[in-house]
Amino acid sequence: MKKWIVLLTFILCISFQTTTEAKVIWDGAEITKGQTGKLTFSKDVKIYKKNADGTFTSLVVKKGEFYRVYGHEYSTVGKVYKMSGGYRVQATDLVIYKEVPLAIQQQVSGVKFTVGTTIFANSAKGVSLKEAPNRSAKTMMQAPYGAVFKVVEVSGDYVKVEYNPRTDTTIDYVWGYVPQDYVSNLPEGTIQYVKQIVDLSVRPGWQSQSLKPGTSVAVYFTTTDGRAYVSKNKVYGYLPASALSKTPIVDKELLSLAEPSAILFDATQKISLSQTAPDYYLAEFSPTSSNGWQGTIQLVNDDEISGGKQLDGALSYTVVNKKLTYHLESELQDEKLMIQFPLKVNDTFYINGQAQKVSKIYEQFALNITGNYKTFENVVIAGDYIIAKGLVKGRYNYWIQL
Repeated sequence: MKKWIVLLTFILCISFQTTTEAKVIWDGAEITKGQTGKLTFSKDVKIYKKNADGTFTSLVVKKGEFYRVYGHEYSTVGKVYKMSGGYRVQATDLVIYKEVPLAIQQQVSGVKFTVGTTIFANSAKGVSLKEAPNRSAKTMMQAPYGAVFKVVEVSGDYVKVEYNPRTDTTIDYVWGYVPQDYVSNLPEGTIQYVKQIVDLSVRPGWQSQSLKPGTSVAVYFTTTDGRAYVSKNKVYGYLPASALSKTPIVDKELLSLAEPSAILFDATQKISLSQTAPDYYLAEFSPTSSNGWQGTIQLVNDDEISGGKQLDGALSYTVVNKKLTYHLESELQDEKLMIQFPLKVNDTFYINGQAQKVSKIYEQFALNITGNYKTFENVVIAGDYIIAKGLVKGRYNYWIQL
C-alpha cells in the first residue's frame, strides 16, 4: 500500500511540474522570461559583446538563424538590440525583428502587467490613485473610466503608474498606485476611419495633431463620455467616437462632368472673401435680392482687426450653350469664372481670363472650410482652385461658401 502511495505522489509531482513548466511557443520557437522579441538575419552578420575587461568578442550568425532579444538600447550608431548571451547587434536592413506580443510576454513572466506598457482604468466609476499600495492610503485623485496610465512597477495587488490628467494648468504628471483589479491592458485595436477633420488629444485638454477624413486609426475602447482611445503612427490619444466609421471613407473620382447644374452656385448663401499681402482684409456678403449682396469688410493690420466698412456687391451667373459664367463684383474684387461643359480631366476653364487645367474631378470630396471639413459634391480641382456646388476656393480667398 505504501508503495502505491509513493508512486501516486511521484506521478502527481511529475504532472504538476510538467504543467507549471509547460513551454510557451510563439512563431515556431520557445519564448523565455524577459524576452521581448526575436531576430533573424537576411545574410550572415557579425554580432559583438563587450567583456568585463573592455575587450569585445564577436560571433558570426548565419542567414536564417534566430536569436532571442531582451530589449534594446541606443548608442552612437543608433538602435541596438540586446541579444542572449550579452551580444548586441545594430538595427539595420539585414536584421529582421519581430516583437513578441505583450500577452505572450506576460504569460511567460507570470505577471499581469509589464513595466513600461500602457494600461487603462476599466471601472465604470473610475479608479483612485493612492499614495501607497494599500487601501487605507491617502487618495491623491480620482481618474475616470478610460484614463490611461504607464506602468512604473507592480507592487502586490497594486500597480504604480504614471498619469498625466491635464485637469488644469498646474497638474502635469502624477505618480500613484491603483488596484490591479481596476485596470486592464489595452485590447487589440480595431481599425476605423475618421469621418471629419478632428484633433487627436494625447490626453483630455491637450491637442496633439489634426487628422483628415479617411485617416485610419486603431481604436482600443470608448469612454463613458463618448471619447475613443486610438493610435495613429505610434501616437496615442482620444477622438470623439462620433467622428469614426467602421467602413473606409472613399472619395469617388470622376473623369468628367456633363451638366453645368452640377456646380451651379446658390445665390441664397453667404459669400466670404479674404485677401493676404499686400492688402489684408476679411469680408462677408449676405444676399439682399436674387443677385444683390451687402456686407462688411474688416481691414487687418499687424494682426489687429479694424474697420467695419459697409460694402455692396453683385453676383450673377448665366448658362449659355452649356457654358457657365459666374461673376462676383464688389468694391474689393471683380472676378469672372467661365467653364465649358462637358468638363473633363485635362480640360481648361478660365478665371479672369487665366487658364486653369483640370487635374481631378470627384463625385464627393471633403474640403477644409475655415478649419472644419465638409463634404462637397462634384468637386473640380484645377491649379490653385477648387470648385464645387456652393464653393469656389482660390489659393488665398473664398468666393462663395455654404
